[in-house]
Amino acid sequence: MTSSKPRRSPGEGGVYEYRLRNGEKRYYWKATIQVGNERKPVVRRGFTSRPEAAKDMRAAMKQSDDGLFADPGKVTVGEWLDAWLAGLRLSPTRDTYEQMIRVTLKPHVGDVKLAKLTTARVNALYRKLEERGSARGGPLAVRSVRLAAAVLSMALKAAVEAEPPLISRNPAARATPPRLRDELASTVLAWSSEQLDSFLTWAAEHDQEHVALWYVAATTGMRRGELLALDWRDVKGDVISVYRNARPGPGGKPVIGPTKTRKSRTVDLDDETVAVLRAWRVRRGGLHLGLVRESAPVFGDENGQRLTPKSASTAFDRAVARCRAALGEEAFQRISLHGLRHTMVSIWLTAGVPVKVVAERTGHTVATMLSTYAHVIPGSQATAANQVAALRRHSAGAGDEPTVEGTALRLARGKMPGQGA
Repeated sequence: MTSSKPRRSPGEGGVYEYRLRNGEKRYYWKATIQVGNERKPVVRRGFTSRPEAAKDMRAAMKQSDDGLFADPGKVTVGEWLDAWLAGLRLSPTRDTYEQMIRVTLKPHVGDVKLAKLTTARVNALYRKLEERGSARGGPLAVRSVRLAAAVLSMALKAAVEAEPPLISRNPAARATPPRLRDELASTVLAWSSEQLDSFLTWAAEHDQEHVALWYVAATTGMRRGELLALDWRDVKGDVISVYRNARPGPGGKPVIGPTKTRKSRTVDLDDETVAVLRAWRVRRGGLHLGLVRESAPVFGDENGQRLTPKSASTAFDRAVARCRAALGEEAFQRISLHGLRHTMVSIWLTAGVPVKVVAERTGHTVATMLSTYAHVIPGSQATAANQVAALRRHSAGAGDEPTVEGTALRLARGKMPGQGA
């Protein structure tokens, strides 16, 4: 006796119910359809209703009939990120996305099959980045994790909307990247003014190859890329013109472009920083006159090549490690080169410089300043330039201990460590 229930023809497929561990219902479809040059079974899961699953199955089968169905089971996250990026217009934003994909996303989830990327896996990625996502193996800044999350979510959304779709839903849509307000609580951002004094004084004696870079980074609050993009023509008297940024390019070589905000600004210098830069230029000129021509980088190697962002950060990490070994690990905690920027912002705000002035000086927005730093006390940009030296003189105190002011004066007189009188 035969059943009266109609039988599906081969390849028609069907929709089926299953349950998650928490008991919630989900649906999947399964059908044998044409994928490229062969017919093969295809399964898609995660639908919240039977009609939704059936609609997706019909769309996939139509794509198969038209010869357009792509097997999502063979596409990796890394392959799709590359394909998505290739479709974006050339711009500084695209460059930022490319770096985030290459440095942060692909090393962690690039080999994962796109169809198998789940919300739980995405959340695990965010937690891993928070703990040890930086190039040096330490925590990745909350803002950087959030940028990675935004890039991943946009790319996955595009995979859902692709023709034909590669995935049925965006697994990053319900993931939980860290909140901005968690940043200060989760990451050590800065040294105190006394700790900064100790490091710069030590560097003047033991890291003469980079002390000028550390000094200018600390006293101006400029970003790493802005410092490395400086040429001597950008330094005029007691003012630095900031209008370019050096970002990592192919092979790690610096690529020069506009600042992060695409806005230029000027930064006033205190007398000691002016003295440091003048002494640094004299020293560079002593190696080769070509190193101090107007178009030469301020912070370059002995061959006149601009320092790469990675090499600058690595040099700073090594200097901090050597300084802690010399002064004692309890002297101060490890921070990144970017931490010098946070250090000076904290010092300025504590010293009474208005938040708007600090924002203008550092290229931040006022909203970013207010969301990141708690202390806002009135002052002026002139105070910001001169308070650097004043704070250090105060923190050094009396006695025979070397001070950063003394270091700057030695540099101004051209008596760099190791050069003699």
